[in-house]
Amino acid sequence: MRNLNFWKGWKLRYRGIYQVLLLIFLVSIAYSFYNQYNSFDLAHPMDVVRKTQSIELSLQNVQDFIFELPVPARNYIIFQSFLPLESGFKLSGTYLLIAIIFCCFSILMTASTYLSRWWFIIFQSVFVIWIITLKLQFLKIFGIENQLFTFLFVGLILVSGYYLHAYKESASLFLRWMIFAIILISLMALVTIGSTVEAPIVFMAHHGIIVPVLLAIIFIFNIAYDIILHILYLLADKKNKEEGSNLMHFIIISLLYLIYVGLTFAKNDNLINIEIVYLNEFVLLAISAVLGIWGFRKRSELIDSQLSFRPLGGYVFLALGILTFTVIAWIFKNANDPLIDTFEDIIIFSHLGFGVLFFFYVLYNFVGLLKAGHGIYPVVFRPVNIPYNLVRGVGFAIVIILILRVSYLPYYQAISGYYVGLADYYEYIGEEEKAKTTYKIARQYAATSHKHNFKIGQMEYEEGNWAEASSYFNNANFKRPSVQSYIQRTQSQLNANLIFEALFTLEDAQKEFPNNAYLLNMRGIVYEKLNRTDSAFIYFDAAARAANNDDLAEVAQVNRLGLFAKNSVDEELPLQSELNDKSVAYQANYLALANRKRQFIDSIDLNARKIPEILTYNDFSFIFNLTLNKTLANQGFKADTIHWLTQIEENEDFEKSLKYATSSRQNYAGNVNSAYSFMFELENDNIADAGFYYLLHGMWLMDQKEYSKAEQHFAKAAELKMSKANTYRTIAMIWGGKLYEAAQLYRKEMNSEAVAANIYERDPLYQFLLGEYEKLPDSFKYLWLSTNSALTKEKKDSIFNDLRNSPFLMLHELNKTEQQIKNGDLELASNSLEEINIPSTEKGLLIYKNNLTALLSAINKDEDLANTVEPSILQQYPYNYKLIWQASTSLKEENNAKSDSLMLDLGRQNAFFETAVIYSAQYFIEKGEMEVAYDILVEASRINENSVEILKSYTLQALRMNLINYAEESYQKLRQSLNTDNWEKFSEEYERIKESMEEMPW
Repeated sequence: MRNLNFWKGWKLRYRGIYQVLLLIFLVSIAYSFYNQYNSFDLAHPMDVVRKTQSIELSLQNVQDFIFELPVPARNYIIFQSFLPLESGFKLSGTYLLIAIIFCCFSILMTASTYLSRWWFIIFQSVFVIWIITLKLQFLKIFGIENQLFTFLFVGLILVSGYYLHAYKESASLFLRWMIFAIILISLMALVTIGSTVEAPIVFMAHHGIIVPVLLAIIFIFNIAYDIILHILYLLADKKNKEEGSNLMHFIIISLLYLIYVGLTFAKNDNLINIEIVYLNEFVLLAISAVLGIWGFRKRSELIDSQLSFRPLGGYVFLALGILTFTVIAWIFKNANDPLIDTFEDIIIFSHLGFGVLFFFYVLYNFVGLLKAGHGIYPVVFRPVNIPYNLVRGVGFAIVIILILRVSYLPYYQAISGYYVGLADYYEYIGEEEKAKTTYKIARQYAATSHKHNFKIGQMEYEEGNWAEASSYFNNANFKRPSVQSYIQRTQSQLNANLIFEALFTLEDAQKEFPNNAYLLNMRGIVYEKLNRTDSAFIYFDAAARAANNDDLAEVAQVNRLGLFAKNSVDEELPLQSELNDKSVAYQANYLALANRKRQFIDSIDLNARKIPEILTYNDFSFIFNLTLNKTLANQGFKADTIHWLTQIEENEDFEKSLKYATSSRQNYAGNVNSAYSFMFELENDNIADAGFYYLLHGMWLMDQKEYSKAEQHFAKAAELKMSKANTYRTIAMIWGGKLYEAAQLYRKEMNSEAVAANIYERDPLYQFLLGEYEKLPDSFKYLWLSTNSALTKEKKDSIFNDLRNSPFLMLHELNKTEQQIKNGDLELASNSLEEINIPSTEKGLLIYKNNLTALLSAINKDEDLANTVEPSILQQYPYNYKLIWQASTSLKEENNAKSDSLMLDLGRQNAFFETAVIYSAQYFIEKGEMEVAYDILVEASRINENSVEILKSYTLQALRMNLINYAEESYQKLRQSLNTDNWEKFSEEYERIKESMEEMPW
């Protein structure tokens, strides 16, 4: 090794080939380490998975000023964890492996033709075995299923080799290599073009890996003592000028090295458990392989008559080295840990066995020369006492003894690794049953290895066999624990509802992988399952801080937001400016928390063009939560914005929820008619969810003051076991004036729940229903005044007196004014409204009065009254006063197109806003668009069938359009609904229109 670049003196063509091979050799070493530290399965290849949960919250309350009735709403939160990716194999690595094998074998076949007869026969036998292991008969090349192509290529290799070895000894190196390269390329081409099986190259690579593995092991044996050889080179290359001894230096350094190798062996064999840094077997192999470049050149002195090192011996060494490290890289890339364990054991066993023998070989032959300080390295392979071949023989025997000591474990691991490779192939081509069976065969040879246990566990997991999956994942962690196996086992246990077992699994995992963000996040998930909010928060927060990348940290942040939203944690929302760069899951949970806090988010907009057609659960949760968040601001909304998603077959799972979100958005945007049409569909779609939708619809009807219909919906919700449905039904009855029935129902409800007597005394609703309103707050006195039609004048005066300084008296007067507007008593309403003075502190009452002022000014076309309206605080819900104000304003501007559009919306949006519907219909009547007016009134009367005012307008409009039968039918219904005075007044109007219609010419 005096000249490191010993190839410098070679012929140019030989030197160039050697340098190329040397470069590939070094790259293969680097590539193997890259795959070792970026293993597909044993590092952290995690994929984010989600668990979506539906949570109940309330975005609004029923607007009755008395009861705090939260309107139920659903939101969806996402808890994210991790599951391992499918751990098959990397196709690119397999193609590279087969290419390297073919290239290296072409070099080895070339070299074999230069060997003596017996070595030639041995090498040719290896190549024949390799061709047989490729199992070409199963590739069905051109449909042929017999051994034809196997015999063909075995014959080509044997005939070509024998011809070049025996008859064409003068053939050049390049010619020989070309012959074998063409044979192997032809084999590859035939398989690629002619095979009818799926992925034939992969098939060959996985079936034919046995011989490359054996050659790699031979290479490892060959370089096992190169480290001691180079210790000797450093100490005894030349004679020591100071005549000092090299013996002790050699003994101490070599023993330190051998002891360190021995400690690694003891650790692997579970003989010791000392906390020190042990040797990495593959680093040891790489060092030995690099030193072996010069070591093999030195050892070639022994076999120069068989195979000259210059250049073919050098080529063979590098080819074997390239093959070895490519095989190791492929093993790591596919996480074939039984073969990894095999190579680890073989490296340590060989370095220990051959190293010890070579150490004693040097001492036994050259102890005197070392003691005298002579340079023995030049003659190290010219022994005096014992031959060098004894090192090989006894060293190999020691390796065998070590293998026997561990009960043939490396052998069984190698067999297991072979079957793991076959199972990977079957999984790749989609033959899951074959793959599972083959993994189980692999498990029979190495029960505690990671890969096959992990893969079988994944397959059991996919089939829903949680207990079996958990057991396999546990076995996978026996020898080579991984974060993925712990996480997948935890998830299996969670799926089987074994929550405490999952917690124990994570405790074990954190001992192996402390402060691992994946495991911390998973532990937060488990604590969330246990409803341990504080603990869950601690672990989600710890996971975010321990994360080594933004995506991983964001997953923990997503879970933290979901935790807050689910458990009503009063946590400040992050800045809205941070939302733009966040994931869909983060934004979905952000919106859920905002909805819980009833905080409108204006920095997120839903653009229909950006919505994916086929929704994931993350996409759906985000769209759903955002749609409901917009209801907080009563923002305008078209059903088409998300409703079209329900028409796509792949979104079937989300159809009902999207309809619910659409109806909620429509309702609170003021488009009540459309909202109710969706709600009717949902109520009659599925009994499992009908109770919730009946309850929700009842709440909406309460807002529209349709107490009779609300009562009916609450009754159906109660039948479907919805909590508090009967309480809400009681309140609807109270507002509907059915005080006696309400009292009966509420008493029955309280009795069914076995409520204690002292609870009755503290329940204001129960006291109210007993008529004990005097002891109750002003709100209940107002309620008694508003709902009890049997009150005497003295009682009314008494209540008025009690409410003299109360805002509830103002509320009562506003309600009376609203009813006057509805009844058409506009002058009286105007006077009443003017007399109501509301202090600035009563914001709600001021908004109510402002709404009525806008409504009255629009109907009366009163400019003075209109000037007192504050447009910015006009409500859209429960009645769209903003829209009627916009419509009346457009009339003043004489913008006909805009007026028509606004008036049409006004008439079609809310059938319960009776005044607006009639106002709209009257507009179109005055314009002569009778059919438009009629359509508006028909739709309104269909939805709001209890409205006398709408029915009156419909009857008169039917009469105007000469629809006599419809008009007469409605006329008779009104006879039963109106009192005498109102009936007479309406009859006069009816007869007048009827006469005018009769007088009209056809």
